[in-house]
Amino acid sequence: MFKGRTDLQVEEVNLGFKYEIDKIVDGMNIKKCNLDEKSAKIIGKNIGIYYTIDNIDYYKKSKKIINEIANILNELFDEMKEIHNILIVGLGNKDITPDSLGPLVIHNIEVNRHLEKEKKYSVSALEPGVMGKTGMESSEIIKAIVSKFKPDLVLVIDALACNNPNRMCNSIQISTAGINPGAGVGNFRKEISKKVIGCEVIAIGIPTVCDIEVFSHEIDNSYYVTPNNIDQSMEILSNIISKAINTVLL
Repeated sequence: MFKGRTDLQVEEVNLGFKYEIDKIVDGMNIKKCNLDEKSAKIIGKNIGIYYTIDNIDYYKKSKKIINEIANILNELFDEMKEIHNILIVGLGNKDITPDSLGPLVIHNIEVNRHLEKEKKYSVSALEPGVMGKTGMESSEIIKAIVSKFKPDLVLVIDALACNNPNRMCNSIQISTAGINPGAGVGNFRKEISKKVIGCEVIAIGIPTVCDIEVFSHEIDNSYYVTPNNIDQSMEILSNIISKAINTVLL
């Protein structure tokens, strides 16, 4: 059986994998695991904390999803300690709808780094574009900015790939393990992680595509499918993520 490629930790583990948290909240299935070196090697993911929120039903539960994302971010911030300067990065191509999540989120982020007043978090934002348009890896751009402005945390948002069609636009992954842009669709770029860019990283991703061969083995697996309401999905989901981030940071 063709498994399909995926960016989701929850889709890489075998049945029976033990999660630190595995609960249902308002119909959403929330899982948390902390991959150590051994577990990460087995499933081919980076070491770090992974949260997955499944069955988000964003048409009906926007406020509840925002609340859950905010709770997770607050918990991760508390664990990291001394987080003040934050750079928010929206990865992806704004001209390709399934890949536009990151840029759409950035358009709704309330930045305040330029304001001269006391604040808990100093927030700046970046939309690095894609290598095909800039000629530069996103990780190279981010690393250069980090070396100059020295944020405590880079918060990255990106569209992901999944191997379960039911998770398209219906799941959220939040992780401290960094991200490999394009890995789920076989378009590997340099990873964005603490060891690469030199500061803490939290990645927020939503799967927007699924390998077409999951549906039919007769079609070349270089093709992917998206939900038929992808335009509306991107608008709603990007608003949910940006509101959650703004709720925590402002």
